[in-house]
Amino acid sequence: MTQCFLVRPTPLFRESYLEALREGLSVGGRRVYDAREIAAVEQDFAGHLAGLDRDGQNPVAFGERMLPSVPANAFWLIDGERFIGGITIRARINTHLLAHFSGHLGYGVRPSMQGRGYGKRQLALALDVCRGMGIGIARLSCDVDNVASRRVIEANGGVLLRQCAPSWFAEAAYLLYEIPLI
Repeated sequence: MTQCFLVRPTPLFRESYLEALREGLSVGGRRVYDAREIAAVEQDFAGHLAGLDRDGQNPVAFGERMLPSVPANAFWLIDGERFIGGITIRARINTHLLAHFSGHLGYGVRPSMQGRGYGKRQLALALDVCRGMGIGIARLSCDVDNVASRRVIEANGGVLLRQCAPSWFAEAAYLLYEIPLI
């Protein structure tokens, strides 16, 4: 893990990224892609990369609901020449869903690389980006039973705000954290 860095999504790491999708990569609690969806990503990789960022202008589908969107930028964690994980940073969290459940950051590490400290490193690098964006306090969440994510957040200075019960936007109980950045 000596050569880890964040990059904006790029075709340079296409094959490694597709391998991660086939392994079952899930970023920010999104469901895992099925074989048909992975084939579509392979078919239109440039379109997929363009869709990883959001400008905040168009509503986002969340189950049966359409919710307001906010600007969000995707970054990839790379080690050497290998895609390790993805993280999305939202510039603002001015919707109810984001403020009370999701937060500024959503991340994931490919299954074959979990348990090696990559999640902790990825979040630390992303928090530096957040500082550069002027975010003073980063908010993020994880499922109560996701011990690995809890450790990643707490290792990066996460302060537990509260445990939240399941609701229409969260199937399971979750923990809401803040990380002071100033």
